[in-house]
Order: sequence, then C-alpha cells, then structure tokens
Amino acid sequence: MKAQTHRSSGFTLIELLIVVIVIGILAAIAIPVYLGQRDKAKEAALKEGVHIIEQGVVTYAGDHNGAWPATEYVTCTPSDKTADNLGNKYLDVWPRNPWTGKPMKNTGSNVLFSTNFGSLAGLTAFGGAWKVANGVLVAPVNGSGAGTGGAIGFGSTAWTDVTLDVNASLKSGPGFGVFFRTDGKPSSSTIYGVNAGYCFQVDPGLGNKFVVRKWVNGAETGPIASAPMSAAFIATMYTQPHDLRISAVGNHIVCTVDGVKVLDFYDSTYASGAAGLRAWYGSTVNFLGANATGGGGTAGAGNPAKGDFAYAYGGQTARFGLVGWMAGDRAWVVQPLQ
Repeated sequence: MKAQTHRSSGFTLIELLIVVIVIGILAAIAIPVYLGQRDKAKEAALKEGVHIIEQGVVTYAGDHNGAWPATEYVTCTPSDKTADNLGNKYLDVWPRNPWTGKPMKNTGSNVLFSTNFGSLAGLTAFGGAWKVANGVLVAPVNGSGAGTGGAIGFGSTAWTDVTLDVNASLKSGPGFGVFFRTDGKPSSSTIYGVNAGYCFQVDPGLGNKFVVRKWVNGAETGPIASAPMSAAFIATMYTQPHDLRISAVGNHIVCTVDGVKVLDFYDSTYASGAAGLRAWYGSTVNFLGANATGGGGTAGAGNPAKGDFAYAYGGQTARFGLVGWMAGDRAWVVQPLQ
C-alpha cells in the first residue's frame, strides 16, 4: 500500500513574498492619491477663506464710497481696533489656514497704493478744489483756468521704506511737487502743503531745478538737495507727461525723472509717513497716475508658501488685492480684485 503525502495548508515563503510585494505596490499607488486629495481639500479651503475675506473687503469698499481698507486693517488681529477693521465688523468668523490650523494671516504686498485717478477715492484734499476729469486728477484752478495752488494726500503714515511713482503733466506755471514721508496733516500756514515731511519739486520757477525741501511745523524750508534740469527735460517740460520716482529707504533718498537719476542724498529727519501731491499758485498740472510700493506699512508675518494671503491697499480703479492660489507652483500671486 502506497504511503500518501500531505501538503501543508499554509503559504510558502514565495507566496508570502508575493503578497507583501502586491500590498506594497497598492500602498505606493494609494498613498500619493490620498495625500493629493488631502492637499486639494486644503487648497479648496484656502480659496474659500480668501473668498470670505475678499467679500469683507468689497463690502467695506461699498460702505466707504469705493475707498478700500488700509493693508494693516485686513487682518484677524488689527493693531488699531476701530469699528471699520475687517476682523471686527465685516467678518463674522475669520477663516483659518488649513495648513497650520491658525487664523489666516495677511503677508502684505509690495503694492501699498495704486490709482489711475478714476476718482478721488483714497485721496484727502489739504487745500484747493481738486477734481477728477476723464481719468485725470486736475490741480485746483479758478474760474478762468488759472492755477490757484493746492495740496492733496494719500497713503498711510506707517509707510517706511517706500518707492513712489507719479506720472504728471505740467501744462504751465512755476511747478509742482510730490510729498513723501509726511504726517498726513495739512499745513497750518497760508501755503498749501503738509505739516511735516518732504517734497520733491519740479521747479522751473526756481531757475529750472529739481529740488527737495522739508516741511516743518506747516512751513517749507530751503532746499536740502537740488540739481539743474537737463536741456532735454526743459525742452519737453510743458509738452508731455513725465515720470517721477522717489525712493526712500532708511535715510537714503533717490529721485529720478523719466528714468534718469537727478538727486541722490541722505537725510534722517523723517523715517516714515504718507504721500501726496502739490501744485502751487499759477501752475496748471494734471496728474495721470500714482503708485506706492515697498515693505513698510504692511501686515506681514504670514507664510504664503503655506496658504496665507496677501492684500494691499489700492485706488478705486487700479485696486490690487487678495492673491490667487497657484497649485502648480504652490505659491500665491497678487492679482487685481475682480
């Protein structure tokens, strides 16, 4: 009688290895899919949070005649807790960042202010009847069209390092200026200006010079820096618009006109402040646009790589605002509010 052989009912070592390999392959496929879906869910939550904040910003602008809230006000922990801060009035619950579990933070933006003068929103007249006509800010004039002089301000007194770009057209008269690092208060003297700060001036009335003056206690001082205008600038001074740029970083101030550096000096009198424009008596001036960029005056302290948003205060028509999420680059980019 033949002896019968009995096969074990267990798995062989090779069979176990095959099972382990199959499980490993399935895990390698499933885990990235799971993580990808989780990241997509977080990205969707971030977009929803940005949308909620954007609605608060838009509502604020609707309540303030088209003026957008200052950058430092668009935050869950505003330093100046007024009734108009978004965290207090315009949002019931501040959105949380799903990456960190903490409230979303405003990283700020290098765009602090931008306007093409579609309206007077965001501007404060310090003197004279300023007006907007056909997208141009017109300096004060009397009934006959002659310039009466005036000053107008914009921006935040919290701005520190900042670059101002102004496009202006001097039609006639002795000149105009751009204020920077001001205290945001009008002059108390009979001369239209600011209480304290600097003014870069295109001054044909002073022998065709570019000049920077200080304003102290409502009155302007003598020039602290000056340079003669070039022959090329003089030839086009009254016939075409010109681009003025003032860069104030620390105590270093650089002024350029049409891309050419005209002044480069140091002064430590004022370390921060707002901006503005000036036209004096007898001058006809149109301002076509103004922008302020820089790191000062923003909320800061966010992490855009992990989904925190950026918002910067802007004018009514060129309004820079909340950023959009770019999943491919895993980064936020500044986009105009639609």
